[in-house]
Formats: sequence, C-alpha cells, structure tokens
Amino acid sequence: MNSHEKFRTYEVFFILFAVIFYVVRRLFGIAHDFDVDIEYLERIPLPNHVIWSGLASYDQYLNNIFPTIAAAVLFTAAWFVFHYFFFPAIKQKNYDISTVLWMVFVVVLLLASCFIYKEYKLFWRFRYDVHGNPIGFKVFSLFRKLYVLTDAFASIIIIALYEVVAQLYYYTADLFEKERQPKQQFLNNLILFLALASISLFTLFGEVANLIVGLTGLVIGLTQILLIVGLHHLSFKIVIPYFAQINYSKKNELVIPMLWLFVYGLFNIILYLLWYRIANTGFYFGLVILPHLLGFFSALVRWLFFQEKKQLQTQVFQKSAELITLRSQINPHFLFNALNTLYAVALKENAEKTSNGIQKLGDMMRFMLHENHQERIPLSKEIEYLENFIEIQRMRLDESHDIEIRVNIQQLDYEIYIAPMLLNPFVENAFKHGISFRKPSWIYITLTFDAQKLYFKVHNSLHPKNENDTEKQSGIGLDNVQKRLELIYPQRHTLEIQQSEQDYFVSLTLGIF
Repeated sequence: MNSHEKFRTYEVFFILFAVIFYVVRRLFGIAHDFDVDIEYLERIPLPNHVIWSGLASYDQYLNNIFPTIAAAVLFTAAWFVFHYFFFPAIKQKNYDISTVLWMVFVVVLLLASCFIYKEYKLFWRFRYDVHGNPIGFKVFSLFRKLYVLTDAFASIIIIALYEVVAQLYYYTADLFEKERQPKQQFLNNLILFLALASISLFTLFGEVANLIVGLTGLVIGLTQILLIVGLHHLSFKIVIPYFAQINYSKKNELVIPMLWLFVYGLFNIILYLLWYRIANTGFYFGLVILPHLLGFFSALVRWLFFQEKKQLQTQVFQKSAELITLRSQINPHFLFNALNTLYAVALKENAEKTSNGIQKLGDMMRFMLHENHQERIPLSKEIEYLENFIEIQRMRLDESHDIEIRVNIQQLDYEIYIAPMLLNPFVENAFKHGISFRKPSWIYITLTFDAQKLYFKVHNSLHPKNENDTEKQSGIGLDNVQKRLELIYPQRHTLEIQQSEQDYFVSLTLGIF
C-alpha cells in the first residue's frame, strides 16, 4: 500500500475529527459569548425580566446547537459523497446516470445544510436607547432564500478546492512511487503538511461565517480563484520561462527585465494608493497581494519540480531524432545516389573533383557521427554540413537542365550555438520536392542573424513526387523538426510555412540569445 492509499484510509477519520472539534469549539465559543453578554447587562444593572424578555424567542438547543450540528453533518456527508463517489467517477470518465445522481445528491445535501442553518439559526445583539446605552437584547435571523443558494454554491467551491489539493497530493505521491525522486517526496510532504496545517488552524481559530458571507463573499471568492488561476498560468507560461532563459552574467540582457520589474512595482504602488483612498486595505491584500503570491509561487513550485520531466522528454526526443536522422540521412538510397554521382563524375572529370566530392561526403558522415549527438553545436558546424550537402546535391544535378540554386549565408563574426540538424531538414525537403529534370526548378536559401535572432529562409519550386518514389519518404520530416523546436526553443522560435501548387516557402526565426 503506497502513501496515497494510506492517506485515503485515514483521511476520512481526520476530516471527521476536524469537523467534530470545530463544532464543539464553536458551540462552546457561542455559549461563552452569550454568558459574557448576559453578565455585561447584569453589571449595568438591568432587571432580569428586561434582560430575558428580549431572549424569549431564543432557544439555545433549537437555535444554536441543532442547526450547527445538522449543518456540519450534512456538509460532511456532501464532502464524503463528492470525494469518494462523484469525483472518482468523473476522473474515470464515467458519465452515466449514477454519476449524475451522485452530483444531485451532493447538491441536495449542501442545500439542506445551508437551509437548516439559515432557517433555525438565530443571533442576538444589544438593543440601545436614544443615548446609546444598552437596554436589552434583540433576536434576529439571517434567513434569505438568496443566501441559501449562494452559500450552497460557495460550499461546492470549498469542497472543489479541497479536491484540487487532494488530487495534487495524490499525483505527487504516485509520481514519487514511480520515479523515487527525493524532491518529489519533499513536494508531496510539503503539500500534505500545508493542507493539514491549514485545516488544523482553521479548526482551532477559523469560522465558516468568514468563508461564506452571502453573495458579496461569493463574488470575492470567485474573483480570487480566477485571479490565482490566471496569474498561475501567466507566471508558468510566460513570466518564469522569460526570466529563466536570461543570461544574468550579461548586463545588457538585464535592462529589459529590470524595466519590467520597475513598471510592475510602480503600477502596484499606484494601485495601492488609489485603493487605500477608496477602500479597506484588507480588500487590497485579498484581491491583489494574495492572488499574486499564491499564483506566482504555485507556478514556481510547478516549474521547479516538474520542469525536469519536460527536460527528460526533450532529451529522449532528441535521441530519437538523432537515430531517425542517422537512418534518413545516411541511408542506402542516399549513399547509392551519392556514390553513383561520384562515379559518373570520375568518368567525365579528373580525380581531383572526385576526391573533393568524397571528402565532402566524409565530412558529412563525420558530422553525423560526432557532432549530431551534442545538445548544442557551433553554427559554423551546421553551416559546414549544410554547404557540403548542397555541393553534393549540385554535383549530381545535370547543369544542362534549367535548375537554379542560390545560397546566401551571412558571414560569421562570432560563434553562435544552436541545436544540431535544425536547418538541413528544410534544405533536404527543398531538394526532394523542388528539383525536376523535366521542368524549370529553383531553390533559394538565405541564412542571416543579428545579436538576438537567427533568420533562415528556404524558397523552392514544388514538384510533387510519385507515390512509388522511395526518396519521398526519407528524411526526419518537418513534423519532427517542429516538435524539436517546441521542446528545445519554447516561445523562442517562429516557424512559418507557406505552400502553393508552384512553390514552397519556409521561414524560421530562432532566438539565439
């Protein structure tokens, strides 16, 4: 039995103990407040009949003990049904009638819980004379049909939030059982500790009335949830990746992020000053500070503890791409064509040109065997492979055919490092589908760069291959390259592909900073 299953075994007992402890504490607390208010009026002093006449309609058992216990029992039953029956069915994608009935049962239990509490629960407060002196008690009810509905809806949100935290704990527990990473166990224990500590502290010091306070509280709660979820997504997808890829050793790269932080800080100061003038600062904390803290730090924890999995996926995919590349680039069909080309050249030309072709082929094979397995390689190596590939392709083309090949590669002034085999697949694709010995053909290749980005463009005529053409199926494929770009350069590349019946155009912009 793993930690996930062990926790579920004791979970219900912990919740039952927390609910019982909370109810007992609240009942004793209300009884204590009642006694304090009675003693206060007796010290004024007021006659007993005046004090108790205002409480004639108040019954401690019917108007306090019964609604508190009944509401707690029904709420706990709703949580139990949701947690152990309804959500497991949803998780298994079981959407039959039984699942619908479980959800209806949860809603009925919560409505009954809120209705009984609002209907039977009575409150008291002091009555004052015109001079502001207490002259007795006044009993009142907070029952409103709208409050029953909003409180029931808020109760569903509370149960759903508990379920989110529970499922996150179960997920990290199962992940640790599979991979046995110490940091996964640490995260699992941290989630459990924070969850148990939060429930325990609320049981000791909190009040449900502070969580569910009618329509206003519901709107504020929903707003907080939406802000937390939105800021979590924004931080995980944009903010943290942006700051993670910055080279902090280069001062010039810190200008933009420091400017962003300055603008963000200034915006919050102005917002706080405006809020301070028109509203309670507690609302500013609840609707600004708290969502920012929870959204950002939850995203940071998610990034730190689960980014490694993405990195492992990237490495696995790169290794797979290397194997596919080796099969596709150094395959019998390609070698057969290359050797036939060199043999034909040797018959028509001198040995110097033949040896030059063999040398280029050897350089390509050396690149595939030694450079291609690296995580990053110098751009000059990629260009060298690219030029060798183009030259060998030129050698096998008959100059008498109407074929135009233009290559414009910017001269390197400094070394740039990129992932291997990102550029050549596009060139290979251009030669496969852009060359015809029966129709005019052309291929234009451009490679330029600046301090921040690399720009690579391939534009070629389009001549679809026959279905039986074996060369049509070779190569790692553009889909493979797109997946590598998404894994290795997330949010740091732009790939545009345009195709018509006559031509094919690829434009790749790659962040190299």
